Amino acid sequence: MSTPVSTLSQRHSDLTEGLILAAAIDLLEHSSVGELTVGGVAERANISSRTIFRYFPTRDEFLGAIAAEAIRSMDLPPHPATLEELLDMPRALYRAFEARTGLVKAALHSELFDRIRSAPAQQRWLAVGQLLDQHAPKATPRARKLATANIRFFLSATTWHYYRFYFGFSSSETVAAAETAIRQALTGVGVKIPTAK
Repeated sequence: MSTPVSTLSQRHSDLTEGLILAAAIDLLEHSSVGELTVGGVAERANISSRTIFRYFPTRDEFLGAIAAEAIRSMDLPPHPATLEELLDMPRALYRAFEARTGLVKAALHSELFDRIRSAPAQQRWLAVGQLLDQHAPKATPRARKLATANIRFFLSATTWHYYRFYFGFSSSETVAAAETAIRQALTGVGVKIPTAK
């Protein structure tokens, strides 16, 4: 059985869509958030606004595609599946934020924020809740819910941004602050923290 070969037209279409999204991410990362318009992206991509509307007929579709591309560009770590991964999450997550500081800051202050937060962040939050259910079965549901909410808070771009740019913390201080808070939340519901090797 032969595999279908993409047509030249399909490859051109994919390349054009990629060009549009790359221009939008570049604009977000290196310009003001206010420039994230169809016209601004078209100018950055050196194409017409009409071409963008061919690929993204509505503003909602356009912003949804940009949010998905921003998430992909941030190269976020996988959701924690073990307690050890949860304890390592601030370092891995904040490292990804540091690598794309301009993009993260722009996303936090744009229409993309809710779209980005509702995708990987929501899945990360569910993973944290499952870990607390597993490792703190004697804690009340309310206590686990509150601990999960606190941990979720420290695994967010908003918290990273607050530490780095409002408190003026260094990258290592930012990670240490989040790790400390997460450990406190875990021990508060009776989770036994593994000792460092």
